[in-house]
Amino acid sequence: MKKTKAEILIVGGGPSGLALAAELKKKYSSNIILLERESIAGGIPRHTFHPGYGIRDLHKFMSGPKYANYYVNLAKKLGVEILTSTTAFDWVGANTLATTSPNGLLEISADKIILATGARERARNSRLIPGSRPEGLFTTGSLQQTTYLNHQYVGSKAVIIGSEHVSYSALMTLHHAGVKTVAMVESNHKTQSFGALVLPTKIRYGYKFFTNSKLVRIEGKGRVSSVVIERNQELISIPCDTVVFTGNWIPDNELARRGNLEIDLETKSPMVNSNFETSQKNIYAIGNLLMPIKSADQCVLETRKIDL
Repeated sequence: MKKTKAEILIVGGGPSGLALAAELKKKYSSNIILLERESIAGGIPRHTFHPGYGIRDLHKFMSGPKYANYYVNLAKKLGVEILTSTTAFDWVGANTLATTSPNGLLEISADKIILATGARERARNSRLIPGSRPEGLFTTGSLQQTTYLNHQYVGSKAVIIGSEHVSYSALMTLHHAGVKTVAMVESNHKTQSFGALVLPTKIRYGYKFFTNSKLVRIEGKGRVSSVVIERNQELISIPCDTVVFTGNWIPDNELARRGNLEIDLETKSPMVNSNFETSQKNIYAIGNLLMPIKSADQCVLETRKIDL
């Protein structure tokens, strides 16, 4: 196995990892390597085409791809080495990670390692939703990749499960894909996003908003045909051919667990001190690996507090 060394190794090429890499490069001119498992760095914003990014950190109103490209280009311009299609899959000692890529296996040692692996939405299986296993099931992330990156067929009528910020992003993505959203289902008594979003988006997109409701089962053979929800002890069947599971985040903590970092039992995130250092010396965790979930620009601003 090939080996290399860096002063700082960052795992995760979303806005948090990229912005921190750029900031550290400006401060210390360190040898910094950043790993990104996707073929293109930028994280979730690169396939989130609606505007709303960059307000807090860049004081601009940008689309997701433009926001992602800003930080990718900044990191590259400053000399950060970005290794895409590269996954860190295990630890080889306290300060060394084993990685795999199309170029083979590589061990990377670093004086300091920063985990910026982010979070993911719980898909249908992890939510233990009964019913058949038809086509037409998405998370917001897979929906946006299918729509914006792969330009594939999504469906015609959708039900969105959840009403967090990301749920409204899914709503706009479905509209872009030519899919009619017929319902949004929320288990609480009100939206988990901004209340002011509900009425304008209901008028704009024409969906029904079911609060105090839960998904009971998914029906359909081959393709989703309907979902059944429970509301006020009443079962309601909603015809649809697409279901999007939104929110209900879980940190992408596999690497942290493999490194035996102390994990918060409630959030499942690595435990960190005020400087974002984990229970292992010189190992840090940032961004949405640390729950609760935050917007991209909030994650970027948070990285500016780290003192290495």
